Amino acid sequence: MSLVVLIGAQAVGKMTVGRELEKQIDGKLLYNHQTIDLFANFLGYTPTTFQLSDELRKSLFQSFVNNLTTNPVNHLIFTVMIDFASDEDLAFLSEIAAIFLNASESVYFVELVAEMSERRVRNTHPERLAAKPSKRDLAFSMQDLEQSAVNYQLESKENQLAESFPEVQVLKIDNSHLSPETVVQQVLQVFPRLK
Repeated sequence: MSLVVLIGAQAVGKMTVGRELEKQIDGKLLYNHQTIDLFANFLGYTPTTFQLSDELRKSLFQSFVNNLTTNPVNHLIFTVMIDFASDEDLAFLSEIAAIFLNASESVYFVELVAEMSERRVRNTHPERLAAKPSKRDLAFSMQDLEQSAVNYQLESKENQLAESFPEVQVLKIDNSHLSPETVVQQVLQVFPRLK
């Protein structure tokens, strides 16, 4: 059993890769907007929404670890955007990894990066818009995409993940010109225990 965290900026392809990975391993995908949008429907996109979302995720992960014998799948796949300059974001990664590591289960961080030109195209993909209501305002989501690249460190520095999380297995893939199937092949080549 393990936790696979797909990390990357908006429209880098986390959900799409997660869905493909879900097909190829005994795993279930939780993409970040599933919990965010649940609370945003009632509270808007406020700090309270993000706090409740994080609490729900941690509770789910702990329950997954606590129910190893009855879970319908072996692996939990989770997507998230991280500001690598934010102590709070890095602490969140540490907390969710610890839930699994403390139970002697494996944790994998797969960071996806892609060129901004490709991310702009992916930002308007019908599957993305269908799954994420907040992205359907394309003017807003495109502006958010551009502004986030300026305001946050959305790509890790060289060896940052490995040095910050020595107990976690890490991999970084530039998927600008790769299909989701190819990305998943690379993941499974590096982490064959997921199969």
